[in-house]
Amino acid sequence: MIELCGKLVRDTLEELLDPATTALVVIDMQKGAVSAGGAIGDSGHDLSMMPTVAERCGKAIAAARRNGVPVFHIRVENLPDGASSPPAWLRALYTAANGRPIDLGRLSLKGDPATDFCEPCMPQEGEAVITKRRPSAFVGTELALLLRSQGIESVALVGVSTGGCVEATLRDAVHNDFYAVLLEDAVGAYDTVVHDAALTVMRARHDVCAVDEAIAVWESADSVGRAHG
Repeated sequence: MIELCGKLVRDTLEELLDPATTALVVIDMQKGAVSAGGAIGDSGHDLSMMPTVAERCGKAIAAARRNGVPVFHIRVENLPDGASSPPAWLRALYTAANGRPIDLGRLSLKGDPATDFCEPCMPQEGEAVITKRRPSAFVGTELALLLRSQGIESVALVGVSTGGCVEATLRDAVHNDFYAVLLEDAVGAYDTVVHDAALTVMRARHDVCAVDEAIAVWESADSVGRAHG
């Protein structure tokens, strides 16, 4: 711990990712976000990063489960006929497409199989599933309430996309007074330039580590707990 303004503040990775007070937040690892067949893949977005992201997210999820770290699954789901997308939000989606002919009416549409979670990131019974309509998993959802109800103080974040929903959720985690750590090798985007730029910004302002570093913290804490048990 370090002392700031007379308060004790978590500082080391072991403190920030303590499995007793940490949750893994998995952002938008849905079929339509990581594979062909949805509005994103069919619009010409580059999906080349997605197999690795899915594998790394799956590894983080499995390790969290082994070490008692709660897993929160985030999915984006839009209502049919643009019912959840006013003009300003449609403009934001259109701009983010960067000229690609994405069908916004099909994007993460409720009831579409493309909104189901991809195979390496399927929720297990009892794990929280949060549905959102905007990039941040905290906007208009019960995520903060559920985290606090379980005594969570820190969140580790993985998923897609790096400069969109991941960055928005990371920022809002801090804005909602949670410690936040980005697992940087388990996030991805549809444009390597945007991905790299977003990582540069997040590394400058937030705590960042690799999946294997987070797993080492969780497993070390678990082994200490067993030794004292």
